[in-house]
Amino acid sequence: MDILIAGLGLVAAFVGGLQDWMADPATREGFGEAVRIYWTVLSWATVYAALMIFVSSVDDTFLDLYFWVLSLQNLLTRPFRRIPSVEALRTLPEKRLAILIPAWQEADVIARMVDHTVQELDYSAYDIFIGVYPNDAATIRETDALVARHANVYRANVGHPGPTSKADCLNWIVQNALARETQSGKRYDAFVMHDSEDVIHPLSFRVMNAWLDRADMVQLPVLSMPRPWNALVAGHYMDEFAEWHSKDLVARAHMTGQVPSAGVATALSRRAIDLLNAERDNLPFNTDSLTEDYDIGHRLFEAGFRSAFVRYFAKVKMTTPDGRRRTRHELVCTREFFPDTLKVAVRQKSRWMLGISFMGWRQLGWSGPLVHRYFLYRDRKAIWTAPTGMLAYFIVVQWALYWLIATLVPEAGTLPPLIDPQSWVWTIVLINFWFLVNRVVHRLIFTGTTHGIKLTLLAPLRMVVANYIGFLASMRALRRWIVHLATGKPITWDKTMHAYPSLEEIRRAQASFAWHDDRPATRHLPETLTAALAAPAPVLAEPEPVEVSERPAFQIDQAIEALQARPRRAAPTPPPMPAPLERIRETTP
Repeated sequence: MDILIAGLGLVAAFVGGLQDWMADPATREGFGEAVRIYWTVLSWATVYAALMIFVSSVDDTFLDLYFWVLSLQNLLTRPFRRIPSVEALRTLPEKRLAILIPAWQEADVIARMVDHTVQELDYSAYDIFIGVYPNDAATIRETDALVARHANVYRANVGHPGPTSKADCLNWIVQNALARETQSGKRYDAFVMHDSEDVIHPLSFRVMNAWLDRADMVQLPVLSMPRPWNALVAGHYMDEFAEWHSKDLVARAHMTGQVPSAGVATALSRRAIDLLNAERDNLPFNTDSLTEDYDIGHRLFEAGFRSAFVRYFAKVKMTTPDGRRRTRHELVCTREFFPDTLKVAVRQKSRWMLGISFMGWRQLGWSGPLVHRYFLYRDRKAIWTAPTGMLAYFIVVQWALYWLIATLVPEAGTLPPLIDPQSWVWTIVLINFWFLVNRVVHRLIFTGTTHGIKLTLLAPLRMVVANYIGFLASMRALRRWIVHLATGKPITWDKTMHAYPSLEEIRRAQASFAWHDDRPATRHLPETLTAALAAPAPVLAEPEPVEVSERPAFQIDQAIEALQARPRRAAPTPPPMPAPLERIRETTP
């Protein structure tokens, strides 16, 4: 109470001093002229912000309308479409998959991720390759322990110290997998990209296995793990990915036939990898990009390969924590713990913006048909919409401050309105307000349907937080891009520290991975490892350095020249996809 009284006293003193200061005629004249100039500049800034927000909002609303029309069409035609059951997926022959997991400084999460994946996956024909750097002793130690206890886990050695780019790490992992293939005599039919913090749905590979008969790149949805309802930074990822992977990608895939890879939960057919190897001298992923996943989707599209975004709802039998048995429809997706601090979130999003907006613009240009260029514009418009959004917030704050001063200190005088209520600009502002309402409503719909009604309570506030993070990320990306252009210094892997949930946290997720009752291929880990998965994630201290070659997963030449030894071939024309016995159709939300 004393603090409140003291604060009110300070406000009263400030207002009184301001009144005395404004009472002086000379002060009023000089200050008034400065304020009028500032107000004029702010008025023009308001016109600019209103127009930019209007253009961006029209674009967003068009995509909303397209999605809902598509959803209505799918609803009307659903009785005539056949969607394979989980039992049908299990009858399909298993393609042999190579799982690619780049791991730079991932000692604190890699063991938990791989142990949980091996234990829960309803699939058997796969090998896991973990890419490690020679100067990352802690991750090498954890990887070697995984190699020792899982027959299908291999260490993929990167031939030079890190960090480099994720694309570079993936290139080495692919070549390690091909070397293993030569050694074992077993050919991989597809390569699947995942990260060390991914919680993979048990049926993910079953779905990929089926849809790889129809497309050369299969992308499953990626969602956030449920976070506390009041976690604003971590929660904004829940909102954004729920809308992106429930609406935006669905509409994009239908409009263009092209799906940008999310970098995880992405399966690439063998012939796609062979094409990418042939294009770049056995270095399939673009090391000049920080978003190699985005880049690879466009390269496959230009080569004529098909891609599919698959939202498959599995009908699964489950046992709830209280022992009740029931059946429900469950989205087959990959979930992640996204950053929960402002600094890490800005670093991660600046990498995405740098790779997609700046580097993507330079490397991909504006190629392709008109609808393809439209989505290139959508991918890159954050370059100017993020700063414009913060400018709009600044204008609102300035207007509120002016209103407060004019109310408390009438002697300060009045200023003309920022926007003439009779002008066309005011009409644009009113339209923008309804566009804002539309955006909030859509965010509430997709957050609520994906994560539950409780998490919609602060969704509007999290939209403001998301805009602030986007602005900081755009400024950081712009700064790194300018430094790169001015100095020629390469842009390296901007490391984001990861976390992996405990078994109890996974069980609280909407996709209750650990409670399925009908998984025939479940692998059981030793009790000590199962107990370790159930415990909170440990924080590992940096161990003593170990020799890189102490426990090689298999022999592979470490020289970069060995990766480029194969002769370069002309990019092949994609042959027709083999017709499956049963037509697999993409599911709808």
